[in-house]
Amino acid sequence: MNTPTNIFSMTGFGSAEVSSSACTLALQLKSVNSRYLELILKVPEELAPFEGILRESINQRIKRGKIECKISWQATANDTVPTTHINNEALQTLLDLQASIIACAPNAAPLSVNQLLNHPSVLPSSVGAAHALASVQAAEVETLVNQTLDTFLTNRATEGAHLAQTLNNRLEAIGNIVTNLRQQLPELLAHQEARLTERLLKAMDANKNEVTIATSAIPREELIERIKQEVSLTAIRIDVSEELDRLDGHIANARKTLRDGGSVGKKLDFLMQEFNREANTLGSKSASLLQTQASMDLKIIIEQMREQVQNLE
Repeated sequence: MNTPTNIFSMTGFGSAEVSSSACTLALQLKSVNSRYLELILKVPEELAPFEGILRESINQRIKRGKIECKISWQATANDTVPTTHINNEALQTLLDLQASIIACAPNAAPLSVNQLLNHPSVLPSSVGAAHALASVQAAEVETLVNQTLDTFLTNRATEGAHLAQTLNNRLEAIGNIVTNLRQQLPELLAHQEARLTERLLKAMDANKNEVTIATSAIPREELIERIKQEVSLTAIRIDVSEELDRLDGHIANARKTLRDGGSVGKKLDFLMQEFNREANTLGSKSASLLQTQASMDLKIIIEQMREQVQNLE
C-alpha cells in the first residue's frame, strides 16, 4: 500500500536564518495538537509591523495546531551596535538582593555568573534592537518565514506519513478481525440455534413433570412451529452481519481518506466514533467467547487509532 505524502502531523519544528544589513534574523516554529489553528507570535517590538506577513504566510500553509512563532536576532560582526550590553544598575540591584537573602539564609548558594547574565534585566535581549532591526525589510521577513515553513512542513509531512502508515496497519488488523468473524459467523449461529432448539425440545418432553401441565393443552406441531420462530428471532438478534458490513465500509472510507491526504484529522476522528459504535454493538450482541474477544480486540485497536488521529492536521 502506497504511503501518502501529503498528510501532516500537528506536531513539528522548523527553523531558518536570513541575513539583513545589520543583523541576522532567526525564526523558529514549534507546534502541538489543537482543534483549530492557534498562533502565538513572539516577535521583537521593532518587528511588530511585520506580524501581518507572518500571520498571513502561516495561515496560508497551516490549517490546525497550536503554533509558536519566535523571531530572534544577532548583530553582525561589523555592525556598530555597542558591545557592552550589561545593565550595571540592574546587576547591582540583583547583587544587593542576593546579599540580603544570604544574610537571612547563610546556607543559600549565591547565583553563578551565568545565572546573573541570564536575568532579563541584567542583559536584556532588546539592547541595540532599535539600531539592528531598523533596516530589516518586508521581503527579508517573508523569505525567512517561507524558508522556516518549508522545513517545518517537511518535518510535519515525515511524521504524518509515519502516522498514516501506522493507521493503515491498524486498519488491516481490523479487517483481519472482521474477516475471521465473518467466516466463523455461520458456525456460531448454527451452534446457538442447535443449543436453543435442544433446550426447547427438552422442555416439551412429556416426562418432565414441571412442564407437562403447561404444554398439555398445546398440540405438538404448534410447539415445534413456535420453537422454529423463537430460534429464528434469536438468530436475528445475535446476527452481526450488518455490523461487519459497516465495519468493512468504515475501513474502505478510512483508507480512501488516507490516500486522498490533506486535512484528514477531523474526518478520521469522526470515523473512529463510527468504528467504536460497531465494536460496541458486536459486544452487546455477543453469543460466544470468540465474538466477545473480537469486540474487545477491536476496541483496543480503535482506541490506539483514535490517539494517533488526534496528531493529524
